[in-house]
Amino acid sequence: MKKYLLLILTGLFLQACSEYKINNSAPAEIPQVTQQAAETPQPTATQWNGSSLSEATIKQVQEDKQVYKQCVYQEAQKKGYQKFDSRVATDAVIKQCETTLAKIRTTFSKEGVPEVIIDRFLKKTRIDMTRKILQSLMFAEATRKAGAVQ
Repeated sequence: MKKYLLLILTGLFLQACSEYKINNSAPAEIPQVTQQAAETPQPTATQWNGSSLSEATIKQVQEDKQVYKQCVYQEAQKKGYQKFDSRVATDAVIKQCETTLAKIRTTFSKEGVPEVIIDRFLKKTRIDMTRKILQSLMFAEATRKAGAVQ
């Protein structure tokens, strides 16, 4: 019985090998990529280039971002937020300073930056400040619950 099984498996193996050689003997035509198609498209005048921001615009965005940070920190210092949970207080602080963050949008819009990039920058800025303020408010809440006097 083992001999028959070995004979069948050997026959199937030889048949599979011969079919593989037949199918792969003639190489398939590989399409050649021309030099023109391989080149990357050059930016046109209508596309926005990230390095095209002027120094004045970059400085203005940095100043607006600093004003936003100061607004958030000053708002978080108010005593009214101690009554709330730190997450709720963080949300309220961020919402109070949303108008100062909008100044960055107008600065970028005047320069012609696409909305997608503006939104991404503002979202990153908002998330970074939210994390910092949340951490600060959670620390303050923990010290109050522990009995420390502020």
